[in-house]
Amino acid sequence: GIEHRRSSLRVQPPQSAMLRAVSVATLLWGTAFTCVTHVVAQTCTTQFKPKCTGPASPREYIQQVLKDKGYDSTERPSCGGAPTVVQVQFRLTQVNDIYQKDGVISVSGYMRSWWKDERLAFNGTKTGGCFDEVVLMGADGANIWLPDLYIKNAVSKNVDGFATLTNVYPDGSIWRSEQTAFAIKGELDLGPLPYDEHIGRVVMSSFGYDATQLRIKAKGGTVGPGSSGVGLTAPAMNHSVWTLGPDAAAEAEGFETPAKNEVRDGVDYASLIFDFKRKPKFFFDQVIIPCILFLLVAYMQFWVDRKVAPARAFLAVIPVLIMRTLSNSVYKSLPEGGQKMWLADVMSTFTVWTISGALHLGLVEALLMQEKSREAKRKGLEAHEKFAQELIQSARDANKTLLKLVGECEAIEKTVQALPDRARKPLESKPEDKVRIMSDEAVSRKVEEHDMLFIYYAMDIFNMFDKNGSGALSASEIRHANTHFNIYLSTAHTTKIVCMFLRDQGFTTPKDETAAELQFWQFCQLLIDMDKYLLAEPSFSLRDMWESSSPSERADMLARVVVIVGIVICFIVFDLCLPMYKQS
Repeated sequence: GIEHRRSSLRVQPPQSAMLRAVSVATLLWGTAFTCVTHVVAQTCTTQFKPKCTGPASPREYIQQVLKDKGYDSTERPSCGGAPTVVQVQFRLTQVNDIYQKDGVISVSGYMRSWWKDERLAFNGTKTGGCFDEVVLMGADGANIWLPDLYIKNAVSKNVDGFATLTNVYPDGSIWRSEQTAFAIKGELDLGPLPYDEHIGRVVMSSFGYDATQLRIKAKGGTVGPGSSGVGLTAPAMNHSVWTLGPDAAAEAEGFETPAKNEVRDGVDYASLIFDFKRKPKFFFDQVIIPCILFLLVAYMQFWVDRKVAPARAFLAVIPVLIMRTLSNSVYKSLPEGGQKMWLADVMSTFTVWTISGALHLGLVEALLMQEKSREAKRKGLEAHEKFAQELIQSARDANKTLLKLVGECEAIEKTVQALPDRARKPLESKPEDKVRIMSDEAVSRKVEEHDMLFIYYAMDIFNMFDKNGSGALSASEIRHANTHFNIYLSTAHTTKIVCMFLRDQGFTTPKDETAAELQFWQFCQLLIDMDKYLLAEPSFSLRDMWESSSPSERADMLARVVVIVGIVICFIVFDLCLPMYKQS
């Protein structure tokens, strides 16, 4: 170990010291060469750099060209000569908002203009000048003549805090850009809402110069009426409500549109145009589909038992309230004027259908009340079944028709002096006065008039349909007469029941069962025994189903078909009429 430490302390040979000396000398020589080269280069550059003439900065330009030469910024270029031509273009960067209720469009961007003022010409670098453009920032740009351009259809404009840039070129050409945000009055065509498409117009004009002094055109366009040039440009923009540009590709790639020039009252106007159309998904998802769904809810009431009034009332009334709420929410952002709108008409039509459902409920309830009254007549006849059967038997025993017997039991008319002893004479009456009393037949049979009420009602119905006075009703006439007792059967079903009843009563029936008839007493007996025959197998044709349905059932059957067919027809009509809502 000791040897190892000693060997490490030995003196290095002379060759290593010489190498280190050479390296240090080389480093010193390279450093000295670099410094000398840099000094020489600086000296040559300064010695041979060409000198420029004229202003060397924007501040010098303002002093030498504008102030020293007496430049008048209130006088337009070529004053007294040809009109000054100003090119305009709007660089749209953002559509901030579209106030549909007022028809106002708020946008942001850069208003650009080009014109030429030879009084501002200077030497460019090719002719010994110091630069090829003068950049005037902010207020410095106000030292030159500016065209008094304004936006004719502007509602408001905000320029405070925004940047302006003015570039002047050697030949006197000027390019000016103003960052701005403003709102313009638009003519929104909301007719085909939510499939509406619109055109935004930024109408540029001169406030103080007519067409003999100043002409306006789009960038690269021509002077005079017509569409030309590039009046508006826009980068790729995405808006949550609107698709900007003429098509979907323009929204992703940006777009350019020409300007429409026109001359009115001797003044040039340039309309810088951009297209935008609504993305209909919101209104489709949040308005149209809910309208359809709640219309179907209202339609469901036609399939609910008509006698369950609370459930049907809920299904009829709630959709009406919801439709009104939806309509009010839509009109919060839309103008309340007289313009016809597709969406408003669709919602109004759906509302009418839902209201018709509520009105239908009222009709059904009225029909049910009528049916209930008729059912009470039948129940009254059944309650006096014993009396009715005794009366029927008495008529058969006396070999009389029931109609004749009932007629004999009706009250008769007599004078006071001819009243029998059983009758109480009215007070303060004259002998010749006429009054009505119970007939002798009614008294002998102990028939009271309250017992006869339902028999009288049945007789009135029987006589109503016995139009030929034969004293008998056919199966078809019986079917109609039965409806006044809340019994609804088809003609075929009624014919089968009539024949079954006659055979049960010991009578024969004709081979052609449609020729079977019932007399009045048989009619009354059948009404009493009707529940025994209602299970007879009916026919299931559409006609038989219709004839065997009560008025309230028929109302529901009609509603089930008419409403759904009407809704489908409305959809087809509105789809076909959508182009008609667009303004020409």
